[in-house]
Amino acid sequence: MKKHSPVLIILAIIPFLFVQCATFKDAKMEKKNEETVRIWWEEGWNHNRNEELLYQCFDENWTDGNPIRAEQTGGIEGMRELIKSYRKAFPDSHFTITHLFADGNQVAVRYEVIATHHGEMFGIPATGKQFTSTGIVLYEMKDGKILTSWQELDLMGIVNQLQN
Repeated sequence: MKKHSPVLIILAIIPFLFVQCATFKDAKMEKKNEETVRIWWEEGWNHNRNEELLYQCFDENWTDGNPIRAEQTGGIEGMRELIKSYRKAFPDSHFTITHLFADGNQVAVRYEVIATHHGEMFGIPATGKQFTSTGIVLYEMKDGKILTSWQELDLMGIVNQLQN
């Protein structure tokens, strides 16, 4: 039986270690990305801490890919404007995360929301009516912060509940 030199064994193991380290690093970043999104929804929206969490959760160059808000200002100030208008319209909104997962620098969340319509939104003046809905938001992350977001929501379902 031939003896293998310890140097050859170490050289054979090194690539395996680098792959494992990279995989571990990727998994760790995915968990950080998930946690950023979870904090934004659970602490930011549900506990009214959006303003406090803006710089922790959002990249300074954030953009909104939602076609409903095509004129949305970008960056931290744009998100601040979005929060202000949403809070004015639906101050008691409560979100429940039903699905949350990350893949690389992408995070997806599916949510359920219940809220009361207290201010103009979607071109509809305040109705005082409560609605429930669901939606999905996809995020592109950068260094553990939200860089871009795309939201799909049941707008027709919300509008029907508010107008009926």
